[in-house]
Amino acid sequence: MQIHNQHTVTRVPLIALTTPALDGGIGRNILNLADAFQGLGYRIQLLIDKPRGPYLEQLHPAVEVVPLPTSHALSGIPRLGSYLRRERPDVLLTPNVRHTGLALHARSLFRSSVRVYVNVHNTYSKTFQNLSARKRRRRLAKIKALYPRCDGIIPVSAGVAADFSALTALPAESLSTIYNPVVTRNLEKLAEEPIDHPWFRDDKRPIILAVSRLEKAKNLPLLIEAFELVRRHIPARLMLLGDGTQRSALQSRIQASPYHDDILLLGYQKNPYKYMKHASLFVLSSSWEGFGNVLVEAMATGTPVVSTDCPHGPREILDDGRYGPLVPIQDACALATAVLETLRDPLPQTALKQAVERFRDTTIAQQYLELFGLTSPPAEKARSVS
Repeated sequence: MQIHNQHTVTRVPLIALTTPALDGGIGRNILNLADAFQGLGYRIQLLIDKPRGPYLEQLHPAVEVVPLPTSHALSGIPRLGSYLRRERPDVLLTPNVRHTGLALHARSLFRSSVRVYVNVHNTYSKTFQNLSARKRRRRLAKIKALYPRCDGIIPVSAGVAADFSALTALPAESLSTIYNPVVTRNLEKLAEEPIDHPWFRDDKRPIILAVSRLEKAKNLPLLIEAFELVRRHIPARLMLLGDGTQRSALQSRIQASPYHDDILLLGYQKNPYKYMKHASLFVLSSSWEGFGNVLVEAMATGTPVVSTDCPHGPREILDDGRYGPLVPIQDACALATAVLETLRDPLPQTALKQAVERFRDTTIAQQYLELFGLTSPPAEKARSVS
């Protein structure tokens, strides 16, 4: 994309974002960041291994989707290198170790001047526990070899940054923490859509909501246990949105509950925000998080929240408990107590919405642009030469 007049030509900077697929929390972050960048006047290309995922159709039409399979280095490096030579992006932002390695090798072999940045989305000391000892050593060795060669390393929370620094021995001052771009106009618009579910027609029974992937890290059995304690005191209901590998186990746990009629596993919902807006309370029960987007999303709809004090993200989002209780992980009694207390005395919607303005997509996008060295909006450059 170029801006022409009779005297000069201004090239609009190109930012390339890579992802295996556009799904999950990382996919949502990439979607919001891409939309925010293009809204600020930059040209955006999304390099995607597999052009699939629930967020693809939500991308702004101006964001260019480039299918670029990179599953194997033998084919991935030349494909990415050809892309770099052809499109000449100014910045390439990667989300994981594999994409970072491909980007750095392609940049070197094809003599590209692209600046490569990498996000750290997860608490690696926790997620690496799922790997064998051999794979952990290999993954950590790759990170130590590759990440210092990037132009910037960007953890998504201060807790993730501290964890990453301790794990890799890379100095904390070499990291640039930038929170996730969560609050968007689209979120606010979707939250206003009507909701058609019989539970929301009964305003006498509070609805406790959780939205997450159904995986072990989210610890939804803890939430169900806490809800059973809550249910002994008040006639509440629990609604779970999401899908994942733990779905069958959770269904069995729900059926075994004495309050199974008041627990509903609704599955994946394209628009979870209307459920957040109409819920009485949102709960995050995770054992660990990189950030905790759903807490911010719920607060942006004005719904009070309760969270486990898991590493890392919730404590930063809730400002040490100022905007919602933080309870120890694996403590169902403490979680139930926090739920009951928050239902009795919720924070005002205005306070919750104001607390998450720092996570607005345009604010976060500007922080990325400053780190990238792209501080002058393209629109201003165009006006200056017209």
